[in-house]
Amino acid sequence: MKHWIAVISRAHARIAADSGFLQVCHGKAGPLRRTSAGDEVFIYCPRSEMGGGDVLKTVEFHCVFNNDDVYQVEQFPGFTPHRKDVVFNRHARPVVLKEVEGLVFTADSHWGMLARRGFFEIGPHDAYLLREAMREAE
Repeated sequence: MKHWIAVISRAHARIAADSGFLQVCHGKAGPLRRTSAGDEVFIYCPRSEMGGGDVLKTVEFHCVFNNDDVYQVEQFPGFTPHRKDVVFNRHARPVVLKEVEGLVFTADSHWGMLARRGFFEIGPHDAYLLREAMREAE
């Protein structure tokens, strides 16, 4: 199993969560093809809206790919992005990324350059820390 960060606005991430799919990097297929069923994704939302809105810098959603099928859907005429089906953890709570201590991928002060890729792999330790931080208090 691999662990990924997807960089998506909160508004677009909510659409994905409501619909059960993940679409990354403006609908590119390549990033999704690197994933496998069972891989988990943490959705980092730098802002509330694409290209603007409120600054958030939060990890809002957690999901797992439930198969290996990458497919296209016509979202509107002339735009057919690639998607992959996921199951969202409905019990995950949003966390402010800088409040999660011990993350390796944010240790470098220039980690934002990594985030500009839109979709990148993280290690199991970071995935564990994020999963624990997003766990609802029982």
